[in-house]
Amino acid sequence: MKINTPPTIWFTGLSASGKTTLSTQLFKDLERLGVDNVILLDGDIIRKQIKNDIFDEKSREKIAFQKIKMASNLNKEGSIVLISGISHKSERRKDARRLIDNYYEIYLNCDVSVCAKRDYKNQYSKALAGKMDNFIGVTEQYEEHDETDLVIYTGRDTLAVCSSILLENIKKLIDLK
Repeated sequence: MKINTPPTIWFTGLSASGKTTLSTQLFKDLERLGVDNVILLDGDIIRKQIKNDIFDEKSREKIAFQKIKMASNLNKEGSIVLISGISHKSERRKDARRLIDNYYEIYLNCDVSVCAKRDYKNQYSKALAGKMDNFIGVTEQYEEHDETDLVIYTGRDTLAVCSSILLENIKKLIDLK
């Protein structure tokens, strides 16, 4: 199944808010429904591919623009792009909206305390103990804004509920019955 104007669906939120989990689930759900032009770009994997593990503001901005360029190019090739990444700066997400023709932003709203409990990388405890700088939600702020297309409350709702809300909204976005 092909879609005339494929979107970039950008998952944003704190670390451990469910970005990778929900974007992967959406990828599988769309594949199950016969949508065969979906590409999943996970923030951690992109960082490994471009060999950038620096988390200062300049590096994060550079990576954001690389993601935007990748998504835009893949959209032009006919692919629906799912991107997951913290993307904590409102201005970078506004850049993505401006530079990607069909941009759809999903904010995964999850309290820091819930994210910290889920954190299998143990980063929150390090940041809270002062052993890690530049950690969004602890030492740096996540900037919310009013231009988000969909908010999913991953700290409150179950994975099944969140996945269902997500799939129903994306089916409308891509005009899938």
